[in-house]
Amino acid sequence: MQDWLLQLYAAFFGSDVLVAPEYLLVCIPIAWVLYRLQSNRIGFWAWATPKAIYTHKSHWLDLKLFAIGRLMTFFNLFGRVFFTTAVATQVAQWTSGGVVLVSSPLLLALILFLWGDLALYWAHRILHQVKLIWPIHAVHHSAEVMTPFSAYRQHPLGGVVTAISLSLLVGLGQGLLIGALDPGFTVAQIAGVNVFFSVTALLMLNFHHSHIWVRYGRVMEHVFISPAQHQIHHSVEPRHFNKNFGQFLAIWDWMFGTLYIPEGREDIRIGLDAPEDAPLMTHSLWTALWNPLQRMWRIATRRA
Repeated sequence: MQDWLLQLYAAFFGSDVLVAPEYLLVCIPIAWVLYRLQSNRIGFWAWATPKAIYTHKSHWLDLKLFAIGRLMTFFNLFGRVFFTTAVATQVAQWTSGGVVLVSSPLLLALILFLWGDLALYWAHRILHQVKLIWPIHAVHHSAEVMTPFSAYRQHPLGGVVTAISLSLLVGLGQGLLIGALDPGFTVAQIAGVNVFFSVTALLMLNFHHSHIWVRYGRVMEHVFISPAQHQIHHSVEPRHFNKNFGQFLAIWDWMFGTLYIPEGREDIRIGLDAPEDAPLMTHSLWTALWNPLQRMWRIATRRA
């Protein structure tokens, strides 16, 4: 019974989950510094956790989808589609030439991190620009308010599609790089790089889904995606459409022409404005689960 409870806790609040207590605790002192810098006239907790946001029906849908997603993780329903390490190991064995071009594990980890982030950029961009699969990602963008739980506002099918695409893209890239650069890399080391990648992601994403406007400055925002830039990615303003797809690094957006850097504080409205997305803006759990499947079926059958 105790093991079962520990596994359930790990599924919901383990170290690979953005809203794990340790990550939320890291947010508090950072938020306090931002609060002091902005000279707010209201109390800290009222500023950091506004009632209007945390009681909004959009946030309640975030919590419901978070619970569904974490239960799917607990019952290992994603286990068969997350196979990054297996792909990387197999490809590394196939491509190994026996010549070590990079001997530093740290340097190799950095190279693999860059590849993984590039894969995340393209996986995210595909979700937006392929009409057949946009409806499942539209669930995430239907949020009207954002909290850290909004990161888990995902359609269950979206989790599967993302898991498969990232496992293939990241695993293939890792395998090719490891096979060419360091054939002696072990399975455990490959898994370790993936853990490093995940933890780094969580540390950098603390404020991306929140109402708190945080900028890194124009120069740094050519390199790293700031929370403000990701909030702009969720904006309904036409000038913000298809901008800032990057997860951690902004260099891919800069390289491929999708970077948007605000000149100052922008008052943005997040959500979806297109008529076909209107049902999702009701924040109904049933609609969020069923409507994307209906839309995908219509798109697929129209093409057939």
